[in-house]
Amino acid sequence: MKFIGYTLLFAFVVLSGFKSIYQGENIEFSCMKMHKASNTCYFNFKVDGAKYRYTDIGCKFSKKQADLIKKAKDGSVALSKDWKIECPEPKEEKGL
Repeated sequence: MKFIGYTLLFAFVVLSGFKSIYQGENIEFSCMKMHKASNTCYFNFKVDGAKYRYTDIGCKFSKKQADLIKKAKDGSVALSKDWKIECPEPKEEKGL
């Protein structure tokens, strides 16, 4: 009986490890700021309303922002919690 329980537990752990998690369409690029003194770029994202950032040392993605956004949606880029540099929120235009 223990053998079957351990086998099922082992199978569950192994099979759950192969599950791929993608961010999908719930990720939104907010802005990018460059810190020229340290040659570091900060990319701000919102995932389900929560603030995340990607720190790019050397600013490799400063001209290839579309590639970074695609990698963030695929989940192949490590995003850090909270923004290092705040970005201005877009203001809604008042209609007539």
